[in-house]
Amino acid sequence: FEPFIESQRIRMALLNTHRPVLPVKTFDGANMFTVSKLPNDVTELESIKIFDQQIVNIRIKFVSEVKPDSKEAIKIMNIVFKRCLNKCQLVEFGKDRAYFNFQNMEKMSQYYLNIAAGYKASIGWYQSTYLLCAEVAHKLINTKTVFDLMSEIFQKHPESRWKEECCEKLVGSTVITSYNKNKCYRIDDIDWDKSPLSSFSKKKESITYMDYYHQNYNITIREKNQPLLLVKIKDRKKNESDKDIYNFIYLIPSLCALTGTAVLKDFSKDFRMKKELDAVTKLNTDIRVNRLKSLINLVKQNKEAKAELDNWKMSLSQDLTKCDALVLKSERIFFKNQDTGSTERGWNGIIKDGVHLESVPLKDWVLIYHPRDQIKADFFMREIVDLSYPMGFRVSNGKMYQLQDRGTNAFLFVNAIKDSIRRSPQMIVCILPNSAKDTYDAIKKVCCIEIGVPSQCITSNILDQSKGGKAKSAITKIAVQMNCKLGGVIWGVQILTKNTMIVGIDVNKDSAKRNNSVVTFVSSTNGIQENRLNCTKYFSRCAFQPKSEEFIKDLDIFMIHALNAYLKNNNTYPDKVFVFRDGLSDGQFSKIKDIEIPQFKKAFADLNKNYQFFYEKDDRIQNPPAGTVVNSTVTKEKNEFYLIPQSADRGTVTPTHFHILENSTSLDLTKIQIFSYKLTHLYYNWP
Repeated sequence: FEPFIESQRIRMALLNTHRPVLPVKTFDGANMFTVSKLPNDVTELESIKIFDQQIVNIRIKFVSEVKPDSKEAIKIMNIVFKRCLNKCQLVEFGKDRAYFNFQNMEKMSQYYLNIAAGYKASIGWYQSTYLLCAEVAHKLINTKTVFDLMSEIFQKHPESRWKEECCEKLVGSTVITSYNKNKCYRIDDIDWDKSPLSSFSKKKESITYMDYYHQNYNITIREKNQPLLLVKIKDRKKNESDKDIYNFIYLIPSLCALTGTAVLKDFSKDFRMKKELDAVTKLNTDIRVNRLKSLINLVKQNKEAKAELDNWKMSLSQDLTKCDALVLKSERIFFKNQDTGSTERGWNGIIKDGVHLESVPLKDWVLIYHPRDQIKADFFMREIVDLSYPMGFRVSNGKMYQLQDRGTNAFLFVNAIKDSIRRSPQMIVCILPNSAKDTYDAIKKVCCIEIGVPSQCITSNILDQSKGGKAKSAITKIAVQMNCKLGGVIWGVQILTKNTMIVGIDVNKDSAKRNNSVVTFVSSTNGIQENRLNCTKYFSRCAFQPKSEEFIKDLDIFMIHALNAYLKNNNTYPDKVFVFRDGLSDGQFSKIKDIEIPQFKKAFADLNKNYQFFYEKDDRIQNPPAGTVVNSTVTKEKNEFYLIPQSADRGTVTPTHFHILENSTSLDLTKIQIFSYKLTHLYYNWP
């Protein structure tokens, strides 16, 4: 563009004036991609800016043809498909960039909920062809406005606390605004000093929020004294110190509605509501397949969307892609007293009948409970002793500690724990009157960080004796967790090779500090015993790092500590180390090889040593069996596979996606798949 036009929007507008003479194109403000090559390698065009009549010369230069498997080609495909979805009245919403139909939502009026159905969809290049990867998505929207919720809080709490309660309920939640194409925002704070009568600067002129919404959206705000919701929007630019710049915008509570997980906070104990919600959102395989086919029909039957595809010489297949898969044998689970043979008969029977491989006798422990849970506490004490005995886990009667019914639950439990620690108990068990997160967090903080004693929290509703066998089944699973936390080994599988160490790494957001990420690192410490006992005990570490850092910089230090822990337990370093790294996207694999894998190798040198699959049988769509492995058709690389580790009777099973970035062991791809499948059976908390 000559003269240079800084605004991307104006550049696009100037180029669009030549639409009649240009082939079908997509333009991002700098690069233009066309469905066919222009006649000349250099094309000169002339445009006139409307607002000042300035002449702008546009020079288009041919660079190269785009290869089908290139990032540019995949980007173009996704831009075209996004246009098709927009033409089908599907609206992009949320950080996961799913597309929803807000015109025809499922209504759950008794719970003040609307459920928008939609899709997550993207096109990728898989083994010499393009595939559309699509999955069904749902978005929950509260039909009450945020102002309605604030008013309810005001009615339920004294005036001295209602602002604090509002912040606790709303700050950190996501809201949707219908007046500007269903945009979503995260609430960072509530500004109690501002209201719709407050003013802000627009085009160097002062205007009140009330007048702004009336002039731009024809909306009349009736609650003039409501506070405003503060939202921080990160600017693309950074300041001179290379730090993030945030812009502040204010939202009107009466024009916002809660969406996402925040909607479900008030229904955490309403099992009927959850069951009704699951009926809408957790779809069985046949319904899910029909929904996916409906997406294809929606695009094909929309004239504008179909024309968009035709212009780019694109078409969509009516059928789901079929691919070959390998089904691994059911894994044999080993207890002290038996070899179960396989997990096909279900996990509950296995847990109940099997004697734990290693048990730590629980002789001195404390059971803390609320006065109104006295009967449930007596029931739990009696049943945990009886039910754990057949499993080889010896539990003696513990010290029962009844709370004083004064103060908040979190305060009462923390004080009771600190009082009980004088006995130096092996474990502290708390029966919680409800599932309040603040109480649970307070207990875990004092036990894990301040005192360093294993803890087990139980919500009192699962100890209801009227539930019969369900309560005893729950206590059996709790016994498994308690023995595991004490250092016991519940069961084992036949590990392929001895003297092998397993490492698991993940990075998660720090919910307390938005700018931080939490790095978690675990590694097995037993590897030279009888095979069924290997990879059942673990070393762990965690660390914090800035959220802006996508990769872990101190992995060599973690690995050195892990190798030394293995050495201490086995008197030797491992012969093989398998690292499972979670939380990565496709574009990060090459950087992982450059940044993180060299750190593992450095540690050794220093010591001198996300898809869904459906199974078609007898013309019936169902979930694939446990142990299904897919590494063809829908995978991009040879050293890549999907594994389905568990069976699912309801809903749709989700596979785990594995990428082998480096393999210096003697194991081939099939053995690594079997090995990974075995490890999924060593998680004691999931049956």
